[in-house]
Amino acid sequence: MENVVQKKTHSLCIKAETTVTGLTQVVSLEEKEVKLIVGERTLVLSGKDFFAEKLSVEDGVLVLKGEVEAVKYGSKSEPKSLLKRLFK
Repeated sequence: MENVVQKKTHSLCIKAETTVTGLTQVVSLEEKEVKLIVGERTLVLSGKDFFAEKLSVEDGVLVLKGEVEAVKYGSKSEPKSLLKRLFK
């Protein structure tokens, strides 16, 4: 029997409101920046006047109002400090 690794998919739709699906965790939700975990990556939305119109981590959905100025994807793990990188 084979082990099948299933990657979680997500979507990002930016229109009059921003909709993110495939959400697994909300790291922070502030007026100028939103940090989310989607699948195995982080998603950072930068802009202004953000507020959550709908948030359901169980369903993996976030509907966000506000103006998106930048979208950035990164790795799920936080960057290590200089000391941790030197003494690994």
